[in-house]
Amino acid sequence: MAIKQIKNGKTAGPDNIPAEASKSNSEVTTNMLHILFKKIWEKEQVSMDWKEGHLIKITKKGDLSKCEEYRGTTLLSVPGKVLNSVAEPDERRNRLSTLRSTIWIP
Repeated sequence: MAIKQIKNGKTAGPDNIPAEASKSNSEVTTNMLHILFKKIWEKEQVSMDWKEGHLIKITKKGDLSKCEEYRGTTLLSVPGKVLNSVAEPDERRNRLSTLRSTIWIP
């Protein structure tokens, strides 16, 4: 499911793997990522390549000599995006339960 949600037509991240390549055979990609995610879970360590990104400046319309006429975006690796989208719901749930246990309600 998370692989299919990655947008097509976007520039590849630091690993040079476009989203379309990951989606071309989703069964193979899913099996490979499952093995990788299992190792990450067991070792409790994520590859630095998946944490890093390329910061790109994008120009807006207007006077390009002004900093405010630019915006930045970060190109991330596709496997890192998938891992983040899969792990995120658990992190939200954990943060919410921690928040509930620390909030005092009179």
